[in-house]
Amino acid sequence: MPSEAEPAGKLFLVLAPGDYIVTGACAGAYGAKLTIVRGDGMPEASGFECSSALDRFIRHAGGPITISAVPPTGKPAATGVKVQTNPDPRWSEMEDFGEWSRQQMQPPLPGELSGANRSNTPAVGTLMAKPGQYELRFVCDGSARAELSVSTAAGAEVLAPVQVPCDGQVFTAPVLLPTEGADVRMSPDGGVDGRFAYKLVPTG
Repeated sequence: MPSEAEPAGKLFLVLAPGDYIVTGACAGAYGAKLTIVRGDGMPEASGFECSSALDRFIRHAGGPITISAVPPTGKPAATGVKVQTNPDPRWSEMEDFGEWSRQQMQPPLPGELSGANRSNTPAVGTLMAKPGQYELRFVCDGSARAELSVSTAAGAEVLAPVQVPCDGQVFTAPVLLPTEGADVRMSPDGGVDGRFAYKLVPTG
């Protein structure tokens, strides 16, 4: 509960490495700001409305962490924060996928447009690229191979379907977009759950 000296719900604790859910709640105001600071890192802030609690998933490397919920100044309000071990494995799976896709697309290159998909059926990822010459970079994981093709947003094929081995190696191909937008179509082999990461890098 707030006071004049400490008008915010606040936690300072040391957590073991793992996946957690941080919850912020407030009452008496329209909204508040939930802030997470890991060790000496930069604050990670999220605004939320007091009509419902805010849940934030975090993957913590371990060590000290500060969590606070701050209401607007000048108004009497109550705020609170809570942290618990992540109870939903889907949150952890999403974070695993995000980390995998970011790792595959390193290093970032000037002007690139990137995306990622996870599916056991044919999927399409749209990159709003301007007309021009690009290099497509594609990585897949989970199935033995995947079928890959690219067309413009208007439906014109710019890369014919090709079978790409899902062996951790980056597949590259030149792509010329005559009009704006690229639809990257990918399909895992045998209906297996596959992961796909891809980007277009300007070359012209």
